[in-house]
Amino acid sequence: MSESSRIADGQLRGGFLWVSGLLIGLTLLSASPAEGQLRVGGHLVRADDAFSGTLGVGVQAGIDPPLLPFEIVASGEYFFADCPPEESGCGLYGITVDANFRIIFPMVLPYIAAGLAYRHIDPAADNQAQSVVGPALGVGLDLGLSGIRIFGESRYEFVDAPEKQFVWRLGTMFEVF
Repeated sequence: MSESSRIADGQLRGGFLWVSGLLIGLTLLSASPAEGQLRVGGHLVRADDAFSGTLGVGVQAGIDPPLLPFEIVASGEYFFADCPPEESGCGLYGITVDANFRIIFPMVLPYIAAGLAYRHIDPAADNQAQSVVGPALGVGLDLGLSGIRIFGESRYEFVDAPEKQFVWRLGTMFEVF
């Protein structure tokens, strides 16, 4: 057997082992119990810079894949913009999608969040509404109780809505299954 045949044979075996391992891993993940993997909830939110700081409310859903140290979380938020009387139609809302990388301790789950933020701002004064998308980074802390999580999060969004800003969240998430 030539050396190139041995190399090709070794690569074929290595590829087969890699694919086999991947399939076994996916089978184990899919066979894991689903308890506590899907969460829904709501939160209060504050954007520090938009409209000189504004409060809002949001809804949130997350999925926690078994055996992996992160959770995928999507949030939708509406802010109650304090507009001057001449700008009576202003508003701010948006959505975010994050991967929360967890550091696991009993009942306390600190995490680092990285994701994308979409914001739509309507300043109303010049009627030039805009939608912007950009990266976001944050840190948070979950207090895990039986069937419920209370969380607090601070994040920085690199989106111009109307400027890059800090966003603070405080809320709860309930385990669906």
